[in-house]
Amino acid sequence: MTQIEERPTRSEPETAEHPHASRFALLANVGDLIHSNHHSSDFNGSRADYIQSRVRILGLIYAVLVILWIPIDAVLVPTATLVALALTRIGAGLAFLAVALVGHRPNHLPLARTRLGLLVAIPCAFYFTSQLILAAHPSAWAAMGYGFYPFVMIVQLAVFALTLIEGLALALPVLAIVLATAALKGTLFSAATVADLWLLGLLLTLTLWAVMSQLQMLLRLYRQATRDPLTGLFNRRLLMERLAVEMERAARYQRQLTVLLFDLDKFKRVNDTLGHLAGDAVLRHFARVVEAALRTSDMVGRYGGEEFLAVLPETGPERGCEVAERIRSGCHTSPATTADGTEVAFTTSIGVATLQPGEDPEALLTRVDASLYQAKETGRDRIVLAD
Repeated sequence: MTQIEERPTRSEPETAEHPHASRFALLANVGDLIHSNHHSSDFNGSRADYIQSRVRILGLIYAVLVILWIPIDAVLVPTATLVALALTRIGAGLAFLAVALVGHRPNHLPLARTRLGLLVAIPCAFYFTSQLILAAHPSAWAAMGYGFYPFVMIVQLAVFALTLIEGLALALPVLAIVLATAALKGTLFSAATVADLWLLGLLLTLTLWAVMSQLQMLLRLYRQATRDPLTGLFNRRLLMERLAVEMERAARYQRQLTVLLFDLDKFKRVNDTLGHLAGDAVLRHFARVVEAALRTSDMVGRYGGEEFLAVLPETGPERGCEVAERIRSGCHTSPATTADGTEVAFTTSIGVATLQPGEDPEALLTRVDASLYQAKETGRDRIVLAD
């Protein structure tokens, strides 16, 4: 093991890698496309806005088009069914308008999913109702036009960035409505129904590929814009934005918030002695050590060079120092490993500061930076709590 700093001999090192760090990158990416369990809250908020913007546009388009079809019905359908279909269309148009205009909330994925679900549920209900109306007074041309609705409901999903599970959850009810309608009409086992289901299955396959491709593109763009390319942690820009949000939340609800500022001790010596690739390996490994010590609600990012900043909501000074000690000792017990297998021991100095009433981000960062400077000046490899 290459020693960069003098320190006491310790027992056999234990791994401090992040629980998900050992996964193959490809498998991790595939998992991100199947479900959203490992998506960050920030990305979920961005995707929610992406979904809601498209729901608004489609809702407005559908609200207009579903009403404009009434004159066409007047030509194609018997007079006995026209009033019922017109009322059904007016109800659907108002429902689409409500989905487009009511209930918007930025960065709220559950609401975005609900609105998208309604965008599918409304035409499902309209299709089911219209098929029952037309079954009582059949019209070949009208039935043909209304029969396109299930295909439109499936294909419309292609404009959204969804996981595989989300796509299936929205598409399977459409298939269920088609089967239920065919069963009520007595055409469940007809050649036409089988052909429709086959085509719907084909469109669903293509649609799922399209929605996951959009999601993959969004994930790539998001990570490029918000992640440090070397460590995979938040970059400084996003970290400062999230810090401001968490400080505002802490002040509003009178909660504690603590920040930790890390600096790798004598990091320049690592680069000078072992090369920049070894330095990169240390930075990546330290990022995993920090992630392993934090909760999912905590945030950590690369603050600059060999400095890292962690934001710990709902955390006071004592708990903050405990987390800092866990990370400091984790650096001792888990050295970094370079590409050629060389183990590199390293240490970190840590400043800790808890948000004070009326403090802004600049003042908080100034205090934690001063405590980090004190830790460096008084011997390194230690933790200093800001006044």
